[in-house]
Amino acid sequence: MDKNQDNNLDHTTDTYHFWAEEVSPAPEPVCTEEPPLESTVASTAETMEETTEESVSPEVIPSADAPSVKKKKGRGKLKKFFGCIGLAACFGIVAGGAFFGVKCAFSHFFPEETAHMDELTDSMNKPGKRPEVTIASTSLSNVGDTDASETVAAVVEQTMPAMVSIQTITTTTTYFWGQPISNESEGGGSGIIVGSNESDLLIATNYHVIDGTSSVKAVLADGTTHTVTVKGSDPQADLAILALPIKELTQETLDSIDVAVLGDSDSSRIGQMVIAIGNALGYGPTVTVGYLSAKDRELTISGNDMVLLQTNAAINNGNSGGALLNTKGEVIGINNAKLTSTEIEGICFAIPISSATPILNDLMTKEILSDTEKGYLGVTVSELDPSVFQIYNWPEGVYVSDIAPDSAAEKAGIFKGDIITHVNGKKVTTANQLINAVTSNRIGTVVEITLQRVINGQHTEFKFSVTLQQNPTLTENAPR
Repeated sequence: MDKNQDNNLDHTTDTYHFWAEEVSPAPEPVCTEEPPLESTVASTAETMEETTEESVSPEVIPSADAPSVKKKKGRGKLKKFFGCIGLAACFGIVAGGAFFGVKCAFSHFFPEETAHMDELTDSMNKPGKRPEVTIASTSLSNVGDTDASETVAAVVEQTMPAMVSIQTITTTTTYFWGQPISNESEGGGSGIIVGSNESDLLIATNYHVIDGTSSVKAVLADGTTHTVTVKGSDPQADLAILALPIKELTQETLDSIDVAVLGDSDSSRIGQMVIAIGNALGYGPTVTVGYLSAKDRELTISGNDMVLLQTNAAINNGNSGGALLNTKGEVIGINNAKLTSTEIEGICFAIPISSATPILNDLMTKEILSDTEKGYLGVTVSELDPSVFQIYNWPEGVYVSDIAPDSAAEKAGIFKGDIITHVNGKKVTTANQLINAVTSNRIGTVVEITLQRVINGQHTEFKFSVTLQQNPTLTENAPR
């Protein structure tokens, strides 16, 4: 029965009483006052005299030699005394026989135990010797460090050499009276050392950390700062790989860094402790602790549909691209987003490492191309306000506002007014996403361009195979 239900039962009609037989009222005494001791003794004597007189017949007169009443009482007590002694002797004989019988039976059925007890008794009877008794120590099951703070400290100490702070510079151009004015703004993020090859140290981060940047630098665990290049990126997955040439690192720096251990986010459990490490607000490596709040959260971020881990560990600006760790020190997520509002607290998200690993492996294998080796499509695109797409019911993508003559796009049949939605199956919604998707391929590579074109007033999807060319402004014979 439920405990609460049991507490709500009405016991007003119960009549149970414990030990009722002890509290039952005693019979009322006949006399409320106790007579004095002297009167009691006197009345007793009188009663005895009366009884004696009544019990002796007037016709029978005892002689002087007849035994008195007191002598008869003495013989009765003597008989009772010897009777008790006889009963005690009989009980002792029976008890001894029973004990002896039980001992013989135990010796017959349990000879080994009987021998061990005899040895123990003999050793105890010998002077100066006591039996040696060994007590096995209790072994505790290994369930981990009970001090959570020590666990977090150990994980941080173990994983910090694989954490990276990222510094970025973004250049924007504005126009004043027709004159271009360049403005630079600083930004930041976080990264994780996930591998290396013969020439580069490879760092994973979020795509939005390096999106549109003109300069990216990485600050390693020993505090040294190094310029890095974008080796590969996936805007839709919000992932990127940065390459840091190993030859630029001293042996001391190499000894201070390490490669992170990537775990399995699929086997992670809701409620388990997680640790976030990142360059929060640009202050440098910062540690926050929380729990895995939920899995498989479906969100749309910057036009990308994503399935993320949810945590209440504090993730702030600059934490993007940093690691979400379990208490084993394994990376189970890459922090990338949070919900912000005065009505929201502790709802942050990370890309599950199990879904990110295949993408990161693909990005790590991409070769780093120089500007003259990067593919060129030959289109001018415009980023339109999302409301324009909604008003005209246009598909989401990048609007082609112009086509370069004799370019790869023109040769493939792409027209002005087309809306490019995918490159090699990966969704693009901004100009930077399209540029990165194209320039990550070498000149001469054939890429598949998916676009929407208006046919008879309706948008129709087309796919074109485009052979990328070299950017004519970067050829050796181009004017400088």
